Amino acid sequence: MNIKTEIIGHIAVDAGLCWIGDPCYIMHKETPPNSIGRNWGEFCDNINGVNHKSFNFDLGHEGLGVVCSPGYGDGSYPVIASYNKEGRISKLEIVFIDDNDLHP
Repeated sequence: MNIKTEIIGHIAVDAGLCWIGDPCYIMHKETPPNSIGRNWGEFCDNINGVNHKSFNFDLGHEGLGVVCSPGYGDGSYPVIASYNKEGRISKLEIVFIDDNDLHP
């Protein structure tokens, strides 16, 4: 049971997508994981036409990361943390579309 929630920051989106995963698996690598591609262009080719995708490690198991399209595109989005009774973060939520947003 969550006992507290709060906005802990915002993420800026300028590429029309959000990556969720541990940066140690993709950053500072001489050779990036095969599933994400060798460069930005290949990464974009890998996700072209989808609104979400899960990426696997080179050994084939899942968990490298997830990419998704954020609602209506680029912008700044709040990140909300929920805490358990021990004060540990139990859940993160990124609000891409607020219930009050009106779009055609």
